[in-house]
Amino acid sequence: MRAITARRLQRVRVATQVLGLVGFVALLLAAGHPRLPYTVARGVFFLLDPLLLLVNLAAAHAVPLVALLALVPVVSALLLGRSFCGWACPFGALQRFSASMLGGFRRRHRPEPRWLRVKYLVLIALLVAALAGLNLAGWLDPFALLTRSLAAAVNPAIEAPLRGLTGAAAPVAAQPILLGALFVIVLALNAWRRRFFCNVICPLGALLGLLARFGLLRLEAANGCASCRSCARRCTYDGDPGDGYRKSECTVCLHCAADCPREGVTVHFGPPRRSERTPLDLGRRRVLGTAALGLVAAALPPVSLAGRAADRHGFLRPPGARGERDFLARCARCGQCVAACPTRFVQPALLQAGLEGLWTPVLDARAGYCDDACQRCTGACPTGALERLTLERKREFKLGTAVVDRNRCYTWADGIECTACAERCPVRPRAIRLVPAEVFDARGLRVTVRQAHVEPERCIGCGACEHFCPRGGEPGIVVTAEDEDREGPR
Repeated sequence: MRAITARRLQRVRVATQVLGLVGFVALLLAAGHPRLPYTVARGVFFLLDPLLLLVNLAAAHAVPLVALLALVPVVSALLLGRSFCGWACPFGALQRFSASMLGGFRRRHRPEPRWLRVKYLVLIALLVAALAGLNLAGWLDPFALLTRSLAAAVNPAIEAPLRGLTGAAAPVAAQPILLGALFVIVLALNAWRRRFFCNVICPLGALLGLLARFGLLRLEAANGCASCRSCARRCTYDGDPGDGYRKSECTVCLHCAADCPREGVTVHFGPPRRSERTPLDLGRRRVLGTAALGLVAAALPPVSLAGRAADRHGFLRPPGARGERDFLARCARCGQCVAACPTRFVQPALLQAGLEGLWTPVLDARAGYCDDACQRCTGACPTGALERLTLERKREFKLGTAVVDRNRCYTWADGIECTACAERCPVRPRAIRLVPAEVFDARGLRVTVRQAHVEPERCIGCGACEHFCPRGGEPGIVVTAEDEDREGPR
């Protein structure tokens, strides 16, 4: 291939990467919007993710029909190798741009295949854990990792100063420091080794790499190669089109064709050679050890009292959430629902839902409440862990039940008139009644105040009463998981 042709194609590749990244952010901002087509509202990139499709099939034994769009990258890998990673993946684009800024492409590295093997072992562990019923793919899936980081860390950090300029209340988020730090670390590793996440960790890249070994597109060094290694200077995996060529790792970036001084790199289609289809040298012990690790990871949370999400729990799930076991098997921990919630009521869990529920969505009334006119979170879930609800059904979906803390509520503990919870209750007729009663105030005087009483059969657990409770510290009314709809009658 001529160098000028390769450079032109590289400019097209950069344009597609920028377009993919901008499109990903735009879809994230529009996640779950009721006026968008369901496919778009759920996030097109998640529907194009064959890893989530495979893990959801293994863990939950169910795949929505629209998720079959994930076959598009599969076909692409069989025809064009890992071009999806190098041309379309938004997280791959961030890896490439950060490697360029941090000097990862200016350093020369010796090819070290042992680093390239790690992601295949990660893929094996995730698939074995999924077969055992534990869905952990979202922890390392590039789309889930990027969405979770943007929704819980980057977006609130950007919004806070902007809202401060207008006098609006700044958004709050759970784990912004933790998730933001992990995101920065992943990008910073590109200073040590270019495209570190893509080459070493990414399980989606490993899956597409396995398919790319059988792909038709291949790069090859011409017979007149002078072994100057110019082609390897900017190779994303530190290889070359000659003896160091690895079809499973090549992202078709075309740096080799653009940098070759003799224009000796050819790009053509043809059946894969036998040498390119040899099994990956992962090592039998490594594979067996990794599979055992996946089984242990799936077995430990259910048998651990500290790490298990018990049937009687204190956390709440978003509207439309399935039963806990089915929910955990389907949830990709992607953060789409977190990004979709306009009030920040939906937050990623740390350990509230047990070890197996890490980064699954939970509801936090300290951050927000469920808007009566919103249904975005129910339409944002790409895996079906949250069922899509109509606005009418969503308004009736019981998330839990509010309970008055008589030791904290102003009307019960201090004899002070307060109507904040009743005024904010969106249910009609209201689920919180104010009943006159004679009590003693802080001065010991008998006064008559209207005390808050919750009607459990009317309360839907929207969290508005807890969020707007003026009591400092712990609120005087809290929403519990009592009688939640998703677990059915007890």
